[in-house]
Amino acid sequence: MIPTEDIMPIVKNTIAASIKCNTHRGYIGWSSCDNICMDMHDCLDMCAETLEMRAYLVALEATTYILIAGVKLASHADSSSGMLTDVIMCTYELIDQCTKEIKKQDKQMRDQALALMIKVAKRSVFDGWTDWRYDLLKCGICLCDEKSAKKLEKVLDTLLEISREDYYPEYTKKEDLIVRYLLHRHLYGKKNTKKELYQNIAINELRIIAIKDAMEDKNYDEAEKLCLEKANEEETWHYRSSNLEDWNNMLYDIYKTANSTEKQITQAKKLLLMGNEKFWDVLKQIYKKCGAWNENYESLLDELKDSKRTVCYRSVLISENEKKRLLDDVMENPYDLFYYGKYLVKEYPEQVYELCYKKISESCAQAKDRREYKKITKNIAQLIKWKGNDTAKSLIEELMQRYPRKPALLDELEKVEKKL
Repeated sequence: MIPTEDIMPIVKNTIAASIKCNTHRGYIGWSSCDNICMDMHDCLDMCAETLEMRAYLVALEATTYILIAGVKLASHADSSSGMLTDVIMCTYELIDQCTKEIKKQDKQMRDQALALMIKVAKRSVFDGWTDWRYDLLKCGICLCDEKSAKKLEKVLDTLLEISREDYYPEYTKKEDLIVRYLLHRHLYGKKNTKKELYQNIAINELRIIAIKDAMEDKNYDEAEKLCLEKANEEETWHYRSSNLEDWNNMLYDIYKTANSTEKQITQAKKLLLMGNEKFWDVLKQIYKKCGAWNENYESLLDELKDSKRTVCYRSVLISENEKKRLLDDVMENPYDLFYYGKYLVKEYPEQVYELCYKKISESCAQAKDRREYKKITKNIAQLIKWKGNDTAKSLIEELMQRYPRKPALLDELEKVEKKL
């Protein structure tokens, strides 16, 4: 076990050595950035172990150091792989864990931790990274009492004043309002800060809190109203199916919690027709419970087809073993033919072979280099695997005759011809 007094020097030296080793001519490329991120993850693991040893302030100080290093890196390295963002998110999770433990300790430790976080948040490294700066301050809220809260509000005042010179000062103002509300809620409770919450209900993060509060109080009409105002405002292309806090997803959860079957069905259908295939099974379950699945099955498939959400529609057809419908749709639109063909070739070989013949011929007419020719012959090889040897043979012969002046294509066709 590493002694706690050695944690900070090890973290500093590890990150410094990693940055030096992965900087080439003053530049950090994406693979070098990933190497540094892996070293940072090792440092975070060390901080997590330190937290488990109850060396809370040491763990917090080391983790905030990693955060600063990560933010600096984001400003001048190629972080396009997304690994750096992951590191930074992990640091916030660990900082949050540290503060949750420290808030249970004595006032002296709480004040020390808060002072450290305020000092870090004020650093110029966060200039241009507003959300990261305020996310750090949010983590410190749980450490505040009324006296120390004044220090935090003073910092917020200073940051707000400085932000007036920014290109988008309203973004900082929004973050400021969120942190202030969360601080007041921490100090005085949700009931006493409801007015402040509703004064700033236009801010999405605060609206979500208001919706969750209404749900907690079983005030489902209020939760629905708050959610509908935003869901009706946004176009369907804004829909983020995997985000639990998307307005439309939250609306379904409200109806489910309120046990409102009709509204559940309407909202589940809306989400399905927006391309969220998991709501097929949701609707199936609700309709079966009502004894109305069979009478709604065909019309629901028709609506899904008409929605033009091709991937969602075909996924449902595969799950329901609707091979004929799938064939009709693929014949109508051969999008991703060589993926869907595997579900159809056993029952409808001739139709699949014919579609493949046509698709490969069209692709070949547009292909211009060996890389594209290889894709074409890969599809011919797939056709052979599906036992479409006769079709593949005819196709190869036709392409060789049609494009005698494309030696690269002829070379690739000869390779695949050997598989017959």
